[in-house]
Amino acid sequence: MRSAQRVAIKGWAWRTPLGSSIENVTRKLLAGERAVRTNTRFDAASYLCTVASSIKEDPAVVRQRRFLRRMGLFALEVAREALCHSGLLVGDRVGLFFGYGGLRAHWGDMMPAFEHQQSDGNGAWERGMNLLHPYWMLQHLSNNAHALAAEELRVRGEGATFAGANAGAQALAAAIRALEAGAIDTALVVGYDSFIEPETLVDLAARGMLTTQTENSVTAPYDRTAQGFVPGEAAASVVLQRVGSSDGRDLAYLQAADGADGEAAAPRLSTITNLLANLTQGDTIIDGAGWAQPAQDNAERIALAKFAGDDTMLCCTMSALGQLGAAAPLVQAIALTEQLCLQMLAPIAGLQHAAAGLLRPLTSATPINTRSALAISMGTPGLAGAIRIDVA
Repeated sequence: MRSAQRVAIKGWAWRTPLGSSIENVTRKLLAGERAVRTNTRFDAASYLCTVASSIKEDPAVVRQRRFLRRMGLFALEVAREALCHSGLLVGDRVGLFFGYGGLRAHWGDMMPAFEHQQSDGNGAWERGMNLLHPYWMLQHLSNNAHALAAEELRVRGEGATFAGANAGAQALAAAIRALEAGAIDTALVVGYDSFIEPETLVDLAARGMLTTQTENSVTAPYDRTAQGFVPGEAAASVVLQRVGSSDGRDLAYLQAADGADGEAAAPRLSTITNLLANLTQGDTIIDGAGWAQPAQDNAERIALAKFAGDDTMLCCTMSALGQLGAAAPLVQAIALTEQLCLQMLAPIAGLQHAAAGLLRPLTSATPINTRSALAISMGTPGLAGAIRIDVA
């Protein structure tokens, strides 16, 4: 962990469970709308968690669909749109940084190929291996969306792919370091993830992290009756440059930090406080991680309160959109920027009975007169990310 340089956001794009338009999604967040629904990606009636916050539309049909699954295609879309939105030119001094949830063997691909196999391997091809897509391994790789985006967009500068639950924060922090070091002049950063696939739902449910409530009864993070988070999915991208490096408009200014401590589940409080110590400047708005588990929610509020007064406003983008894994910090950056510019802060969607504790969880849209905010995201094992946004 280290102090984070402040950089300018020049362009952005996203795909979220509440839509793809920045303006429309912001209006829905301010209205307290929540994307949680009964899972429509597949029949989840037999799973412990039957609800999800999923992206409703399908990705565009493009030539890269042979090599990319659905979320990878969304990642390619937002990378393309964010770069276009920035109005900046591509080339050797533009770097590409990707954050993805990680290499996952998708059951929908693997089960038909393996369910009829024998231990001795006899007749493996006829017993199902012939059902595997010829590009199945490419579709699983963590870095193939990165490679295809670089090829299409002709981005040839330094870059990296990061994997894991805080990969988006890692990608942001690495991009900022590359800009600070002068290795690149522009960074295109992409984060994408989904917690809605069958294999992910089984894993998270086994850890006791997901809600088992129904669409009409699921409670919000920081509620005294919270019982686990709603799985979500998103893809988001931002274009970054050093402050003052061009004459174009700056949408906002960003700092980022990432950390890990090896804990089996949530990161230690000290990990979160160390991240915030590198970022905070007396900010009075915090976008919480929102795991929707009373003990963890309270511990998070205690850690956050070390840098803020009891009246510091606590919002939670993840309550509206579901937990977004590696995409979370990029989505938070866009959502907070829009709210800071509008001088209105969204409520914690679905919060009815705020649990007692430090900070002030918001239950309705609230006028603000500040120009900065902090955001925390967390994952397992012991992973954390933090960003600071200001629009001064």
